[in-house]
Amino acid sequence: MVAFPGAFLARLRALEASYVRETDPVRQSGFGGGPERWRMERELILDAVPDHGDFLDVGCANGYLLECLVQWGHERHVRLRPYGVDCGAQLIALAQQRLSQYASHFWVANAWEWRPPRQFHYVYSLYDCVPEDLLPAYIRRLVTRYVETGGTLIMGAYGSSSKREAARDNTTDIAAAGLRVAGSSSRGELPVARVAWIKVEQKREPIDTWYS
Repeated sequence: MVAFPGAFLARLRALEASYVRETDPVRQSGFGGGPERWRMERELILDAVPDHGDFLDVGCANGYLLECLVQWGHERHVRLRPYGVDCGAQLIALAQQRLSQYASHFWVANAWEWRPPRQFHYVYSLYDCVPEDLLPAYIRRLVTRYVETGGTLIMGAYGSSSKREAARDNTTDIAAAGLRVAGSSSRGELPVARVAWIKVEQKREPIDTWYS
């Protein structure tokens, strides 16, 4: 398997330190735009979630996004059971406190190397959980190892309103991974938030063949 760059992982851990210094749950999730923009730029994830199921957030931070998605899904009459993984132990501890009834649903791990104990109907990840050159392989890894047959992988990207930076076009990332985009959604003028998703109708060759 391709080694995960230590410098990249160190940057992720540095982000954890900055997040846990915050007390506001939105800022503790790495977002500084306030609660209204938080919902506008995150609720579009549910455009890929038409029915009930288990939902894994890869890079879940303090679990606040999962908590919100469960509530927003309830408003849409969709029941989600939250799961999360993050490389930050302090963030996972916060997520377990936030969603205490689901404390056993959270893991501390680097998503590139993690072997999940089970598969999930919905899996959500941002593109920047791994270095850009590993992204196509990462997407294939999520499809093969994380998402159950009949499930959905959702890839997200955020831009910056203040910097006038559009969100990355994650449909091109999915195409680069050799997979077909089942749908996409965006929010904001730039747009400032995008998601694109893959329906996993059947598994392809074993994941180890991509990491020789």
